[in-house]
Amino acid sequence: MVIFEKIGMIITVVLASITLYGGLIAPTASNSIGEQHTKQALKVKSSPDSTSHKEMVDMLEHYIDSYQEKMVSQAKLLKYVKWVDQYIEGSNIDSLWIFAMIWQESRLIEDSTSNHGAIGLLQILPSTAKTFGVKGSDLYKPEVNIKTSIKYMEYLLEKYDGNLRTATIAYNQGEGNVDKGKARPWYYNQVKKHHSKMIQMLKKN
Repeated sequence: MVIFEKIGMIITVVLASITLYGGLIAPTASNSIGEQHTKQALKVKSSPDSTSHKEMVDMLEHYIDSYQEKMVSQAKLLKYVKWVDQYIEGSNIDSLWIFAMIWQESRLIEDSTSNHGAIGLLQILPSTAKTFGVKGSDLYKPEVNIKTSIKYMEYLLEKYDGNLRTATIAYNQGEGNVDKGKARPWYYNQVKKHHSKMIQMLKKN
């Protein structure tokens, strides 16, 4: 019995060591910008589901004012809010994350065009839109722009295993740069900052 007790103690110690030092835990895969691929990264929904369209519009008005940018009419903001809610339905994408991206990309200017030819609220390239069957000229239509950009984000989230950080960076800097390890996190960091501020504004309402 003494021998069996010693064997049992040895097994217990070995198992404890494995648990402590992670000997049986497989390493998590990493992408080219050092972010772990994890479904948890997608779950950024911080605004309550009960947030009304009016509350979102009020928050966006306050946000625009806080940056002293050109004001957008309530009617337009309400349309944007409804379209974002409509096109993220069935996904895990947070509507506030999309608005944080819109703010970073265009400051809510519908007809903005970048030096690289990206168009509209979410600054999507005509070449990218073409893969979703959308003409470049249609990207100046805010609903089309929002719908196409959300589709692109859904595609990127699927490609990068639900990793919001990587998908967001790829949206702005291109899949090629991300896949080659050339992308940088500054854009994601800016979007995250706006997202956090928007959440705080909603909480104060």
